[in-house]
Amino acid sequence: MSPSTPNRRRILQALAGTLATGAAVRQPADAAQSWPTRPVRLVVPFPPGGATDYAARAVGGGLAELWRQAVVFDNRAGAGSTLGTQIGARSPPDGYTLVMGVPAGISIAPHIYPRLGYDPLTDLVPIAGFAQSPMVVVVPADAPWRTLAELLQAARARPDALAYASNGSGSLPHLATEWFLSQAKVHMVHVPYRGSAMALPDLIAGRTQMMIDIIVSALPLVESGRLRALAVTGPQRSSLLPEVPTVAQCGFPGFSVSQWYGLFAPAGTPAEIVRQVEHDVKTVTDSTRLRGLMWQRGAEVDYSPATPFAAAVKADWGRWKQVAAATGARAE
Repeated sequence: MSPSTPNRRRILQALAGTLATGAAVRQPADAAQSWPTRPVRLVVPFPPGGATDYAARAVGGGLAELWRQAVVFDNRAGAGSTLGTQIGARSPPDGYTLVMGVPAGISIAPHIYPRLGYDPLTDLVPIAGFAQSPMVVVVPADAPWRTLAELLQAARARPDALAYASNGSGSLPHLATEWFLSQAKVHMVHVPYRGSAMALPDLIAGRTQMMIDIIVSALPLVESGRLRALAVTGPQRSSLLPEVPTVAQCGFPGFSVSQWYGLFAPAGTPAEIVRQVEHDVKTVTDSTRLRGLMWQRGAEVDYSPATPFAAAVKADWGRWKQVAAATGARAE
């Protein structure tokens, strides 16, 4: 054997170790670069036709075009969005399941459900927030109340005679209404539905008397004259309903509630894939097409990267914990 053989063997062994290390380092990035190679499922915890479904399809459609892979919308309604959120949280963390997150299933549910089958702060990874939407207080078009004050006066005069609808027990409209009624010191009977698409027809027909709903869902019915808007819940008036005052302007200073929309992944999803989706959501939200789609339905594109989005979700979690304790709201 040549005297140089041991040296050559050591060099080859070192080179092999370097290549192996390089492969180990590159593997996750390579996995992310090749992702997705098949359709991605987006779990939507509400039925088709409502605000959350619309927002999910708007951003999901943009992602599908970007990825050149189908995004399959898996609507799993029930239990105030906790059913679908739980299904998403328990899905394999392989990057092929994403979860449409809203306050109901993420920051409200832990405080009103005695036995929630998931922990939104540990079982789900925040990827990015992408939109905000105020809510609107609506009544049937033929109702006698033309202002929020008149509605509250009727509720005080006839305790428990009026009912309010929500798009689900434990939903943001449910908690927002309970918070509002507690500030107004009136009581109305809660009638929960499985989504706005089911609640709004009964409201139009007068089977319920009031609803605080996401403006994305209620706006077409207000514009068509089937519902009357009394107030919006955001910090300022909506450009889509400029004549409608805010709840704060109606005598409830400090009252402000908006629906946020974001994407989550099951905990354990490769960090490289989470970062890619975060980046791709930014690309999609930068498009004028998505901004136009959301604005037409009353929502405002509001991109938030993973780190600030996670902090905002945790703060929202704490806020609704306080509201649930103050109002005694519970899932029914």
